[in-house]
Amino acid sequence: MKKSEVRSQKSEARSKKAEDRSTLFSISGRSHSSRSCRTGSYLLAFLCTLVLTASAHAATLEGTVLDPSGRPVAGARVSLLRALTPLAEAEADAQGRFQFIHLAAGTYSLAANAPGFSALKTPIELRADAGARVDLHLALSAVEERVVVSASLGGSLAPQVGSSVSVVDRRDIESRDAQSLGEAMRGVPGVEVNQTGRRGPFTGLFIRGGNTNYNLVLLDGIPLNEFGIDFDISSLPADGVEEVEVARGPLSALYGSNAVSGVVSIISRPAEGSPHFSALGEGGSFTTWRAAAGGSGLTNGLGWSYDLSRLDSDGVVTNDNYRDQSALLTLSFGRNPHREFNFHFFGNAESAGAPGPFGSDPDHLFAGLDTVSRAKRNLFGYGWNYSEEFSPRFREVVTGTLSTNDYYFISPFGDSFSNNKRTTVNEQSQATISPKDFFVAGLEWNREQVRDTFFADATGTPFLLPRTTWAYFAENRWNPAARLFVTAGVRADHIQTHALPPDEFGARPLLPATTVTQVDPRISVAAMLRQSGGGAWLDETRLHSSFGTGIRAPNGFELAFTNNPQLKPERSLSFDAGLEQRLFRSRAVLDATYFYNRFEDQIVVLGGSFTNLSTFTSANLGNSRTEGLEFSIQAQPTRSLHFVGEYTLLATDLLAVNGSTLAV
Repeated sequence: MKKSEVRSQKSEARSKKAEDRSTLFSISGRSHSSRSCRTGSYLLAFLCTLVLTASAHAATLEGTVLDPSGRPVAGARVSLLRALTPLAEAEADAQGRFQFIHLAAGTYSLAANAPGFSALKTPIELRADAGARVDLHLALSAVEERVVVSASLGGSLAPQVGSSVSVVDRRDIESRDAQSLGEAMRGVPGVEVNQTGRRGPFTGLFIRGGNTNYNLVLLDGIPLNEFGIDFDISSLPADGVEEVEVARGPLSALYGSNAVSGVVSIISRPAEGSPHFSALGEGGSFTTWRAAAGGSGLTNGLGWSYDLSRLDSDGVVTNDNYRDQSALLTLSFGRNPHREFNFHFFGNAESAGAPGPFGSDPDHLFAGLDTVSRAKRNLFGYGWNYSEEFSPRFREVVTGTLSTNDYYFISPFGDSFSNNKRTTVNEQSQATISPKDFFVAGLEWNREQVRDTFFADATGTPFLLPRTTWAYFAENRWNPAARLFVTAGVRADHIQTHALPPDEFGARPLLPATTVTQVDPRISVAAMLRQSGGGAWLDETRLHSSFGTGIRAPNGFELAFTNNPQLKPERSLSFDAGLEQRLFRSRAVLDATYFYNRFEDQIVVLGGSFTNLSTFTSANLGNSRTEGLEFSIQAQPTRSLHFVGEYTLLATDLLAVNGSTLAV
């Protein structure tokens, strides 16, 4: 296809002959001509007629993305939405043109974004047998009308989401010259990035005062967390990442365990556009160097993208060297725009020396250095999803993921390991009830397991600790008034933890299998108000609020080092409310949000003054509370100048342990 032709992320325009062949192939499983359909069964012929008729009556929506001076904007991202949910995305070609084909009659919306610019066009009415052309005129904007996927099932426009969601995009990553995602997320409101050393040591996220194991981390939809525990983001590179969504507040109604304080959704480079490639190389002192290479493209319905990166450093002393190498791969196929398949792969290998503390005196610089200890980690993730639109009102989406997270620690006192594995299968049925009502329901199977050096049976042999979760969920997005959006959802998790054998010291008896059922609701509201008489400088006001509960099942250490057969998940209840004010025709935006979190049934290891509170070594007795304010400002006074500022005020309280007047 020539560069002047229009490409869509999910499909590209093809001749009528190619469309007919694709349609027949999808029905009969063979690339026979229409005569084969006629000579087959009556049912098959009937289905062929339906599909070909639908294809004949499909409409096309096309247009051009223009900047404020009327010039085409190449590479602008255009999102097509129907009934409150994104349907497809396209990248504008060199002439700023975009196209969506095979659309059914109905009402649509278009959102276009480019660095520093944004535009939203709604509603757009399409009739059968009639296409439409819509030119999108971008305006300078501090806020993009982007689609976010972390705070609702199926994705939604950011202004229509009541939850607090911040997006760190490719422009932010490059402007900060971030080498890792931890560096890129330091400016997100309500988020504390804590790195325990230089390169390599544990780096955790604390969202709104919650613990590091209260956050779910996803990469292209693949869960990366270990068995009921936090995730070390130190090894996640910034290379190949298109954007990072940080959704704050409990999202267990969407994702289940671990999504207590927030969700971090990492999205890699999309597989779209004409084939293009990039490369990076840099170096510095202590034999530190970094290299990266990547590319992406879309040809005849087959999309691909890849990124390879490596970072090496010898460090400042012996055994302070560090190595991190990563690979990202995405493949997509969508010759028919109503069905598509995507595959994602992520691999990371990290190795870091642990020399221990050392001084700055040159005569004693290497005294007492640990020249043996070293931490290694291998992390792999695989994910696929298949979606099919059976009608303009109904779509099925099936997703599967597999991730492994293996740690090794070499020490003078003996080596240790921790091997984690997680497998998920998720099915979603998406139904458009009306242009203002979108409903999603489905189920998920999740199996996670861990084998650790320190989780041993009566013979001192490490054993496999598995846990299986069946979940059922539903979400409804409703637009009851012109500028009011309500999202309500619920998820029921049926968590089955397998039996644990007794240990060799008699501290842990045989712990039988346990089953816990947890129901987590969630509701969010976004209301957009237009100002009247405020002058040219005062624009739209948006009110947003959310409420929900969260859950975190016990991790491997909490299960392996207790004699409590009834150890339950930790739970949370959270609320937030905020106001977003756009100024100077959206060239600036201010946001202030109040949040409140209550954490209950926190697992406490008993000792000292608390030994009389339970007959077990640990129990669900802890309670804590966090609350605070998040302030942020963004401004886009010119195309090349983008300003961001944020401030978080946080207050935390460790409340009394249940049954005691003493603070934890």
